[in-house]
Amino acid sequence: MDPRRSIPVSLFFTCLADAFYPRTAFAAVEVLERFGATVRVPLSQTCCGQPAFNSGNRKEARAMARKFLLSFPGDGYIVSPSGSCAAMVKHGYPVLFRDEPRTLALAHAVGERVYELSQFLVEVLGVTDPKSDFSGKVTYHDSCHLRRGLGVVEAPRTLLRAIRGVEFVEMEESDRCCGFGGVFSLKYPQISCRMTEHKVERIVATGASWVTSGDLGCLMNIDGMISRVGYPVKAIHLAEILAGGPAEPAPGTAGKGTP
Repeated sequence: MDPRRSIPVSLFFTCLADAFYPRTAFAAVEVLERFGATVRVPLSQTCCGQPAFNSGNRKEARAMARKFLLSFPGDGYIVSPSGSCAAMVKHGYPVLFRDEPRTLALAHAVGERVYELSQFLVEVLGVTDPKSDFSGKVTYHDSCHLRRGLGVVEAPRTLLRAIRGVEFVEMEESDRCCGFGGVFSLKYPQISCRMTEHKVERIVATGASWVTSGDLGCLMNIDGMISRVGYPVKAIHLAEILAGGPAEPAPGTAGKGTP
């Protein structure tokens, strides 16, 4: 990658980052700019429509999808710190607009421009050294949509292993669902809770101080269980680790608060 080249990128920051975790969006911008991106943030963007889509409300999902398509004009890259939301645009929109040829063509064109953050850094920009420092033992959770929906497995691991100060350790069943699943956790709370307990048990077994992922929904769900039980581990989005993140949690404070 030529460091002198300006790479146009639009940040698709997602609802969860906007409402609960803005620092994840700021971290994503910091990392993208570090590697030559000129980042614009379309303020007209709202929800991508995934909750409505998953609930079977196709009319509302289509309305949100249309707004999204209009919010990201042009031909530059669209990068998001969410595999779940990126997968919705790439795979959900063609389903929503399969009977509308003109909008379907636009949906395909926009979908080809959408990347999850780690995927973009590694596969498009060719980043092998994230030029980051972060202190701590870190494990990684594969979100379902990022791994299965986008096929992104190695990119986040490539970055984590290259960060100075990170001791990366794999957890068992890293690709097993954390139990969030958006509306799934609302419809089936008992099943969801047990799945989350199983996931957190695997995280704790690694001895890691931090668990990271490419989806805030997963991290919010995992951190909720960690906080309630008081496990000595804290959830943090990959973008924040890449941006430098917080210091190693002090004894007795890990697991408190949100990612």
